[in-house]
Amino acid sequence: MIDVIANIHLFHAHEGGRKSFVFSGYRPHIGFGDDVYIDGAITFLDRQKVFPGDKCQVKIRFPKPEVVKTYLTIGASFDINEGVHKVGEGTILALS
Repeated sequence: MIDVIANIHLFHAHEGGRKSFVFSGYRPHIGFGDDVYIDGAITFLDRQKVFPGDKCQVKIRFPKPEVVKTYLTIGASFDINEGVHKVGEGTILALS
């Protein structure tokens, strides 16, 4: 199992993001490049919920890390999606 520590930013609704907050345990699609999307369970490290516009540090656990293993490098960027809508973005800080 590979855990990813990352900084994320959830977009405001006027930027195309969510209209409401999400709780720790949030499971959006994480996108690497144009072709690779996978579910990821996000745990917020310093709070229980995050509001649109917030930036925070998270731990992401992937159910099938082998699918994205080659993309998991420190400094790599990723998109946070709900369906086809990009609602945030992040950068990998560490792997464990």
